[in-house]
Amino acid sequence: MYEFDLKAFFNAVWIKKKQILINCCIAAVVAVVVGFSIPKEYLASASLASETQDESGVTGGLSSLASMAGLNLNGGTDAIMPVLYPDVVHSNKFLVGLLYSKVETIDGEVKTDYLTYLKEYTRKPWWNFFFRWIGALRRMIVPPDDFVKSVGGDGQINPYFMSREEARILEDMRANIDCKVDDETLVMTVTAKAQDPLVAAMLVDSVQSHLQSFITQYHTNKARVDLEYYQKLEKKTKEEYERAQREYADFCDTHQGSVLQAYIGKQESLENELQLAYTAYSQMKQQVQLADAKVQSRTPAFTEIEGVSVPVLADSPRKSLILIAFVFLTGVGTVAWIYVKLLFSKDGKQL
Repeated sequence: MYEFDLKAFFNAVWIKKKQILINCCIAAVVAVVVGFSIPKEYLASASLASETQDESGVTGGLSSLASMAGLNLNGGTDAIMPVLYPDVVHSNKFLVGLLYSKVETIDGEVKTDYLTYLKEYTRKPWWNFFFRWIGALRRMIVPPDDFVKSVGGDGQINPYFMSREEARILEDMRANIDCKVDDETLVMTVTAKAQDPLVAAMLVDSVQSHLQSFITQYHTNKARVDLEYYQKLEKKTKEEYERAQREYADFCDTHQGSVLQAYIGKQESLENELQLAYTAYSQMKQQVQLADAKVQSRTPAFTEIEGVSVPVLADSPRKSLILIAFVFLTGVGTVAWIYVKLLFSKDGKQL
């Protein structure tokens, strides 16, 4: 191995400057081809915040003091705190629900659901054909497991048991859809990528709508269960009250003018039962009103900080960065190759 000085290295690079320039030009041409082969993707985003009332009434007075100390008590006692919303958005069940959202291209030619748009109206780079061919060849050599199949008779994807193709679709969605939550302000920022700007904007709307429905259902779940329980009791007590009312009315109609003590006692007994039934029905009706008010109080109010808009410029591919990266790596690689050749030469000359 030959040890050479820095001057010899710069001389070798100067001698090979033409080769370096040619390689960089070739890399630039390749970068242009790659940049124009990758389909354009548009990025749409929106920001919103949710407000919920504190059930305990204790942390409300401490939240301002905690914020001064740099702490955050907004999480409360919820099992699913806002910082976990990104995990919810990337869950299989949430993504499967988004697949059947209606989308439309900006030219108005395609109006379908997002799943069909992904399968039939998204473009792939030309080299993706070779990867599909290699994948098909691999499946011919090593057949996939037969038990990995989609189930469900409604024709929709089952998030619990998916096929390989369905799992791949969800992985693509995870790369295109994102949700970030600010740790201090708890502002949620939803972003979505698509090859059509209007589809990207409509997808952000769908993510926001599904996320709001999830948050609302989660926060009001216990209150709604209580409401349904009291509604059943109200219906039952109402039926008992109406039955007692009919019995009392029938008895009074058939025993008008009766002065017998037995009849008077029976009438008073039916009247007491009617009064008790009415009291129970009134109490259950009041409980239903209170439970309904609790559902309303637990329903979060969403504030749209920055609404979604149809993007004008494509977010990717960034052709200038691709060009710079290709040319830079090619130039550095060529210089490194010259260095290696000098390093392993015998007399300081390139091999």
